[in-house]
Amino acid sequence: MSRPTPLRIAVLINTPSDDYDFWTDVRQAWQESFAKVAPNAEVDFYDPVFERAFPDASKYDLIALSGGKADASSSDPWVLGVLDFVRTVVRDHPKTKILGVCWGHQAVARALGGEVGAVPTGPIAAIQDIALTDAGKKFLTFATSAVLSFQAHPEISNRLAKKMLLADDKEYNGNSTAEQLKAEVQKLDQPTDGVKLLKRVIQWLDE
Repeated sequence: MSRPTPLRIAVLINTPSDDYDFWTDVRQAWQESFAKVAPNAEVDFYDPVFERAFPDASKYDLIALSGGKADASSSDPWVLGVLDFVRTVVRDHPKTKILGVCWGHQAVARALGGEVGAVPTGPIAAIQDIALTDAGKKFLTFATSAVLSFQAHPEISNRLAKKMLLADDKEYNGNSTAEQLKAEVQKLDQPTDGVKLLKRVIQWLDE
């Protein structure tokens, strides 16, 4: 059954806009991804970092929290503002669903009482194969609540991922040797499941 009105989606871009190229890449990635999986959706973008701008949750079907390079465990005022916003939406707007990706995944966890910690081996980039545990499969079968989050980036295209890996940015390639980096870039010639995952997110909005 189709929706009587277009989906309304808000995206919080959780990265400082002073890094304009990266900020623009993040926004474009979400625009292009939602255009593929929900072409009629109305998508708005908000800057919680500098503008401290947040959407009116009652006007949206989905609020997506983007990834970013900030420390999700920090006490920066803008980070705490995002956590407060997540708690408010969950408490006061149960019909509005929340999607957390990467940094957003960590922020959702922390906002709802979880703990966030750094990966001991450092950030992980490039395509990763993920095998669900039996417990994980059962969780994904029955978890139809208003909050969904994961560390992976379904919105990032292979083209953008390659650009990020090859950039002079230790956040993405600092843990890779030259040989490993070459292999990671080559893996981006293969298709990923990003679009499939976002399609499933759109279906989840009606569950």
